[in-house]
Amino acid sequence: MVPDIHGCSHFLEWVEARFPDRSLILLGDLLYRGPDSRAALRRALGWAESGRATLLWGNHEHWVCTEGLNLTGRARTAWFREHEAEVVAQYEAAGDDLNAFITDLERFRALARPYVVEGPMLCAHAARPSLGAHADDLLDTGYLWDTPDMGLHPLPTHLHPALTYSVHGHKPQREPVVDLHGEGVVYLDLGSASTGRFGVWDAQSRSIHLYDES
Repeated sequence: MVPDIHGCSHFLEWVEARFPDRSLILLGDLLYRGPDSRAALRRALGWAESGRATLLWGNHEHWVCTEGLNLTGRARTAWFREHEAEVVAQYEAAGDDLNAFITDLERFRALARPYVVEGPMLCAHAARPSLGAHADDLLDTGYLWDTPDMGLHPLPTHLHPALTYSVHGHKPQREPVVDLHGEGVVYLDLGSASTGRFGVWDAQSRSIHLYDES
């Protein structure tokens, strides 16, 4: 499980080197803050389109896609140049343009999921989704925005009886939080774009792997 990249594509390069043959789940927030959102998004899309990775919505991708992509013509161009100027500049510096960024976002929108369940583990960007009578019945958007201090929705064991824990990014922590036998939760985001510290969750060994630029 790979938490918030925020434009730091070198963290994905480290994941590739450390886990060359593993399936990956990317917990969202690939864009913004770091030096190369274009490279991060392109690598993630390549993994997903080859079947190697599952992409989950982050709050940032959700905002960009619902606010920006839903516009058309000059209004869309103006929105991206005002609100995503940093990422647009990264695309242009690499010889691409705004249309290439929009195309990549459309690819992301077609692939991304709000959450994923694998055996005893649920993964979602910020928090557990609140689900109704079926798997696609999302009752709110807390899975994109909630923080640990708000508490957790119950695991949706009415739909997935084997669930025992969940994994999230979104809210930076000083250290990874692993509480499998209390609340049954793992929080991975270490504010990596500013701290240079990055951690992923290995579901096979149920352990954290850390990368520290210092």
